[in-house]
Amino acid sequence: MKNRFLLTLVAAVCFVCTLAAQAPQRFYENGKVGYKLNGKVIVSPTYDFGSDFFDGFAIVGKNNKRGYVNTKGELAIPLQFDDASVFVNGMAKVGMAGKYGFINTSGKTVIALQYELADDFKEGRARVKQNNKFGFIDNTGKAIIPISYDNAFNFSDGLAAVKKGAKWGFIDVNNVTVIPFEYDQAYFFVNGLGKVRKGKEEFYINKKNKFVKEEVKKEENEAEEKVRSQPKGQRKSMQEKKEEQERKQGGN
Repeated sequence: MKNRFLLTLVAAVCFVCTLAAQAPQRFYENGKVGYKLNGKVIVSPTYDFGSDFFDGFAIVGKNNKRGYVNTKGELAIPLQFDDASVFVNGMAKVGMAGKYGFINTSGKTVIALQYELADDFKEGRARVKQNNKFGFIDNTGKAIIPISYDNAFNFSDGLAAVKKGAKWGFIDVNNVTVIPFEYDQAYFFVNGLGKVRKGKEEFYINKKNKFVKEEVKKEENEAEEKVRSQPKGQRKSMQEKKEEQERKQGGN
């Protein structure tokens, strides 16, 4: 049984290595980017920049325009975009003249370039900004979360921080308000905890909008790290330093 598992593991590793070997590799020459496949140059180093391959395509750029080459080394989608992202599940975000949309691997526009901002799709949703409002679309371009919020962050842990007027709250994937709009700033939920701010105080809440813990100040973290880096005989805890300072003040 153990030997069978090891053989399966080795086969899987070899398969991954074979796939990696089949993907063209980026290289540089005289400050320009090209690609090789199994050691053979398939794209001459003529581009100003280039990405790794994703979904069979790599972004390449020249003279501030971007396009895509395929694994054959062909310029499959011409250098025409001001901005471009890698392909994910057959779609890539592109931008021209300050507007963003999405194309497919044939270079056809599948979601019109109409947004002031667009993110890559994640779990079937992409955050977009239109007419200075934020929302989320699906891969057909349908607004599944209305483009009506004054600001929004991407979904994390099933919730997204969104802003109405001057206040932030959290919605779920069905646009149901899970945490009311009562915070001056909200960030992301991670492992059931979300970071928020009221006034100058930052702290964490759970998904029932209950206080969990205070934000640890960066300065305190740095001070504690500095103490830990000292030899043991020289260390003083934050509490010891505070008590020493109070004793000095009391003696004045």
